[in-house]
Formats: sequence, C-alpha cells, structure tokens
Amino acid sequence: MKELGESTQEELIFKDIIKEYFKRVQILTTQVPSDLRRLLLPPYMLYSGFKGRLYIDSTGRLGFEIIREKASRPSIKTVSAKKRVEQEIFGVLGHENMFRISGKEVKLVNLILTCRDFVERYEHELPKGASVLIFSKPGIIGPFEIEKNAEIKIIHCGIYWIKGKRRYVKYIPFAWIFGNTNLLEKIDPLTHAESDFYSSLFGKLYEIAMPGYKKFLDEHVHLKVFEFYRELIKKVRREFKEKLFITQADEYVFQRLLERYKFFLCPGALFIETQPILQEEVRRKPDFHIQMDNNRHIYVEIEPPFYKPFIGSRPSSRLRDAINQVLEWKEILIRKGVKESVSFMIIIGLLDDLSEEEKKALQTFNETRKDLIIVTWDWIIENINKVENEIISRLSREKTSHHHAK
Repeated sequence: MKELGESTQEELIFKDIIKEYFKRVQILTTQVPSDLRRLLLPPYMLYSGFKGRLYIDSTGRLGFEIIREKASRPSIKTVSAKKRVEQEIFGVLGHENMFRISGKEVKLVNLILTCRDFVERYEHELPKGASVLIFSKPGIIGPFEIEKNAEIKIIHCGIYWIKGKRRYVKYIPFAWIFGNTNLLEKIDPLTHAESDFYSSLFGKLYEIAMPGYKKFLDEHVHLKVFEFYRELIKKVRREFKEKLFITQADEYVFQRLLERYKFFLCPGALFIETQPILQEEVRRKPDFHIQMDNNRHIYVEIEPPFYKPFIGSRPSSRLRDAINQVLEWKEILIRKGVKESVSFMIIIGLLDDLSEEEKKALQTFNETRKDLIIVTWDWIIENINKVENEIISRLSREKTSHHHAK
C-alpha cells in the first residue's frame, strides 16, 4: 500500500509529461492572434492554471483528467483508483464496450457520448447543435475500453448516460488515458502538444467554414479567421515540401511530420490514430488507422518519398514489402471477424520521380485493386491544396459579400 504523500516513479513521470505538455501548448497558442484564440482553440489550451487528478488502477492503466478549469496554477493530485481508470473518468464502464481503443494518439474532440436509453428518456437535455455519438446496442452500459497498448485523449466531450435508474451527466474538458505504465517511456510531450494543437486548429476550420457558422461571427472576425488559416496552410505546405525533398531523411521524419499534421492525411475523418494494435503480433503495425464517420476504416502504411513504388513496370522491393504487410493485417482482421468496411493505403515515392511507364504501372495497379490504393506523397500536398483552395474561395466570397454590404 502506498504511504500518504509517497509518489511512485510512474506518477512522477506522468506528472512531468503533463506539465511539459501544457507548457508547450501555451507556447504554441501564441501563434494564434489573441482575439481568435477562444474561437479556434479548445478551452483547455488557454488555461493559465487548472486542478487535475491522476489515477493508476489495479490493471496498470493510467489516467489524468482536469476537474477544475480555473486555477491560479497547474495542480495535479494523485487519487487512489478503486475502479478501472475508464470508469473513474467516464463515470461508466460496460462489460462489452462499444468502442475498443487499440492505437496511440487517438483523440475524441467535441463529442457528446450517450446511450440509447438516455436519448429515449431525456433527449431534450442533450446540447443543441452538438455532435452526438449514440451507443445503441442493447445491454451495453459503457462507451470505451482502452487496451493495454493504447492511448487516448478526450477533449471537450460530454457523457450523458443512464446508470441503473439514475441519469449521469459529466463534462470532460481534457483527459488523457494510457493502457499501461510502460507507454510513458515512449511519450514525447512536445510532439503530442504540437499534434493536438494543429489537429484542433484544422478541425475547427471545417466547422467555421460551414455557411451557418457566420451568424455567430462579426464579418470582420470571419475575414480575419480565413486570412489566418490561409497563412497557416502556406506554412504547413512549405514544411511538407522541405521534408519531402530531403531525400536522405529517415522514415521517422515523415512519420512525425504526418503525426503533427495528420488532418491532411484524410480531412473530414472522425479520428486518426497512430500505430494501432491489431490484436496479434505483426512484423510492423500500421502507421495510421483512419476512422470515417460512416464506419469505414482505412489502414495506412507510409514509406519514405525517395523509394519508388515501381521500377519500370514491376513493383519495387520496398513496395512489395509494404504490400506483404498489408496482406498480413488483412488476414488478422479477417480472423478477428471484422465486418466493417476496411481498406488499405500505401504512401510511397513522389510523382515527379516516376517515368511515364512507372506512372502507368501505378495507375494500372490501382485500377485492379478494390481494397488497396497506392499513392505518392503528392496525395498529402493535394489534400493541403484542396483545403487551401476552399479557404481562398470562401475568403473571396466573404470579401465580395462584405464589399456589397457597404
């Protein structure tokens, strides 16, 4: 039994990670004009202080949550977890949870998590206009289970649940859960802070770009928001191009780059997780798992841009290795009985480095495969350009509207 006031090594490491994470977040927020921060960033990124709790349960899971959003300084208190960490934080945990989180750097942002029973009885109590995720499977009383090698952040989410005959409502400004203490050794809080900061910014972009959002904003502010995003996207594209043309860069460089700007891997995804676990030992885990909102899953393998997908009309050795990995993942998912729509993506090479024969081989390969697509790193640049073009188009319409209004 731990003595009062005594801290374990894991607690000290976790507290240091939290403190370094928030220090970095505070620095990053200065990139956003002060009058736009509350509009574009989640509330927790703007705290000067908070009161938080740290849990370690009997299964080895760890969790941190902010319980008071306003305080003079950051304060983290360790609490003995008598229940599973998920139950301490969510308030509810089922025997068969609807979602099982198996990857790293998973984020749930701006969601209302609720069960069918609550919706049927108290739908009027759910926040209007919120994104609602309803768990409707009969007999399920808990939303998430965090697997032993998984890690997740819950940001600006609400839990609306039925516990027995009682209503249960909880707001979570920020929580961070780890499946086991060993994961702490691999955590870089600075990388996490950057990834969360940019994910939050670009996630908010789509919300603000919706026509109905304008009624909440002064026209001048709306124009300033789009100007800010246009400059930010220029910075992101410049960083991608600089890295992509450093031909000797290690694969780790591109993994970290995509972790920071994973939004551009698939704009509009429900969430994107890094290196998900596939329940069985594999030679290499997928680099990313994309969860689409229509229950479609995409597993992604990245290879450095200086490796070609094809040499002439034949797949390169690097591409063959990547395809073999994909086939291994596919077999595992089939054995697991996964019934959702699953497809795979391999990102490798640059289009300008390919001969006409190699471009034709790439096109032919993609035309003959149903659940696997091979793209070059130009795919990411194209996604960046699409988002930028949408911003420029919206900015032009806003300026025209503003001019006519005068």
